[in-house]
Amino acid sequence: MNTRHKDREKCVAFIVARLSSSRLPAKHFLKIGPKPLIDWIVEELRRCTQVDQIVLATVAEPENRPLREWASQKGIPCYWYEGDVNHVTTRLRQAAESTGADICVLVSGDCPLIYAPAIDCLIRELRHHPAADIISVRNSHSHKHQQIQGIGVVRKRAWQLADDLSTLPELKEHHFPVIDQRPDLFERHECKLPDETYASMEHRLSVDTWADMEFMNALYQATAEAGRNFSLPDALRTMEERPNLMRINAHVHQMGVGEKRQKVLMIVDAGNGYGYGHLMRSRELALQITERLGWQVTFMVDDKRAVDLLASVGIRSIRAVSEHDTAYMQPFNLIILDRFSRHQPGPGWRDRLPQDSRVVVLDSLKDWAREADLIVIPGVTHDESSRFDTWKGPEVLEGIDYVILRREIRRLQNEAAHKTLDMLAYLHLPEQKAAVAKIGEEKGYRLHVIQGYEPAFPELLASSRIFLSGFGYSFYEALALDAFPATWPMSDIHRTDAKRFYHRLGLAPCIVDDIHDIDKVIRSKRHGLKLGLDIEDGTPRIIHSMVSLFLPERRP
Repeated sequence: MNTRHKDREKCVAFIVARLSSSRLPAKHFLKIGPKPLIDWIVEELRRCTQVDQIVLATVAEPENRPLREWASQKGIPCYWYEGDVNHVTTRLRQAAESTGADICVLVSGDCPLIYAPAIDCLIRELRHHPAADIISVRNSHSHKHQQIQGIGVVRKRAWQLADDLSTLPELKEHHFPVIDQRPDLFERHECKLPDETYASMEHRLSVDTWADMEFMNALYQATAEAGRNFSLPDALRTMEERPNLMRINAHVHQMGVGEKRQKVLMIVDAGNGYGYGHLMRSRELALQITERLGWQVTFMVDDKRAVDLLASVGIRSIRAVSEHDTAYMQPFNLIILDRFSRHQPGPGWRDRLPQDSRVVVLDSLKDWAREADLIVIPGVTHDESSRFDTWKGPEVLEGIDYVILRREIRRLQNEAAHKTLDMLAYLHLPEQKAAVAKIGEEKGYRLHVIQGYEPAFPELLASSRIFLSGFGYSFYEALALDAFPATWPMSDIHRTDAKRFYHRLGLAPCIVDDIHDIDKVIRSKRHGLKLGLDIEDGTPRIIHSMVSLFLPERRP
């Protein structure tokens, strides 16, 4: 970045960032490779020869104080906007006015792959055309598409006029959409960018959701493996060579101007004797709601590890409170309940919720669930006698088509797993764990007995021929990864569910009654077998049905 020349218009690059993002809070400090997302941005801006000053433009919210501290450490001025948090156009206009900018470069704080030579090209072109308000990019070149994202170069006068014209909330809260809506009022000049910024494909390069962050880290790793830098030209070359990378966030929905964003509360039992199977499937559902719809999701849980598991993928959570305290539910349009049978809402629970909220229940056909708007049974172990012929309640989605497969499992499905374990055991009783470990030692089997929460569970499952547990949702994950599910039931309920599971999926029952059965199971199945089942992720189908709850024709 050069010191400003006295004989040219002052150009200021404004990094637009807030840590209270509705879809991925504090995303600017999440790491891509070795450093935070926002560091990639500022380092690339400092390579620009046409930018005279870099300014961080944020909002005076307590959550954003770390941003201000970061800017101070980097030696970057911070424009601390005291106005309405949703007035993005006014924030940027006043930032431009306060810095004396003539030319303004809008830099989205969630686009790490900006490119200094391209930014310099845009600024230079605008300086050479004093009548132009905005510089725009020639989108295609030699049948390729330009991939500069998160950058806008305009004269300050364009921001001032656009802010004056932004009289509706949906126009204020975005990056000057009125400029595109009123082309008659803004003089444009089009230019071509350097050839290396064009690619044969088009793909989103902004980070709005966890899937986008996963994509960026996978792309960083792939460029490093190819001996390249994490820069736009090298990233585009890598994406051309490895198009499967783009599948990671291809489903992410870009929110449009005026599009309504619902707020979702998920109440999930986790920890404290419940385990984390339900939490992990609900976490996947939450991530896809955010990625596919752009809706904000908050969890209500009462377990520290559950809070940490949610925070690790950028999901907010609040402490569980009394079911009679409904004040916390008022902002939410959709409430999803994933609760065990021993922890169900009391009588009249629906009457205590906000009147206009929609309610989805996961995995229950009990009487209390009939007050929901939609019930989802993600699997095949439902009790038919509790519903058929006498059911008077909401629509029920049930079966293998609605199984939720978390992304860690789906990615392992696409890899050729090397089966190195005869058995993976996930059991709750200490005597069961000890018995399995003992028989492994005696017989020389390759076993792994999980002792507590196991972060590497998906990888262990993928490398196992047999999965032994007391029965639970992980049985579907086992099938997806070609690990045969064996049951050592903890109760009669688990035994009954296991029998339904095997019968309805056409599998030979594999129920263990004592330690002597373990050896028989391993010997009969240790050489592997093709299950003949193709387990797919049913989350998109569930989300489609939830969206329909908000369509006018579905309202009661």
